[in-house]
Amino acid sequence: MSPALQNQPTRRYSPTLVRVAYWVSTLGNPLFTALVFVGVLAFRLLEVRVAAWLMAGMLLGVAAPMSIWNYRQVKTGAYTDFDVSVREHRASFYPRLIVLLGVATALVWATPSAAPLRAGMLAALGLLVACYGINFRLKVSLHAALSFFMAGCVLGLNQAWGLGALLVASLVAASRLVLKRHSLIELVVGTVVGMGAALLAVIIA
Repeated sequence: MSPALQNQPTRRYSPTLVRVAYWVSTLGNPLFTALVFVGVLAFRLLEVRVAAWLMAGMLLGVAAPMSIWNYRQVKTGAYTDFDVSVREHRASFYPRLIVLLGVATALVWATPSAAPLRAGMLAALGLLVACYGINFRLKVSLHAALSFFMAGCVLGLNQAWGLGALLVASLVAASRLVLKRHSLIELVVGTVVGMGAALLAVIIA
């Protein structure tokens, strides 16, 4: 359990619910869901060749390096878990992720054929910067922020699919509460930041 939550009143959940929450949270990890999300949009909106190059860049330039970094930090004991559940530990996590996504965003903006994804990439980068700033006072839920950001973007493209994505985002956020990785306020702030970033993406698209 995160030290920030240790002094909060505990609530017992059934082992089955905890197991379900674990898998929902694991599959809802931002490093995985964001990659899938970008891939779906890329192959829908861009030429196959451009989409393939973009996916390779996101995988090798962002998702893989951050996954390796988190894994190594857990192995050495610098992080308590892969999700970086301790707020103070995120001080070394956010800057690396922001730099990597910043480079990816710059490359997308420099590629005319990837123009349909420019607004989303820029908004996602802004989301991370906002979460990093908030992290100095509150461990905002990145699971919730990214899940609701993606759901908001999908909602802007297709209402039916968007409502389904909002339901999935709500389940991901709930899983973090069940696993006691975040408090309710941390999830609420993450949700607001995510939906705000999605609105920004729609406005600048």
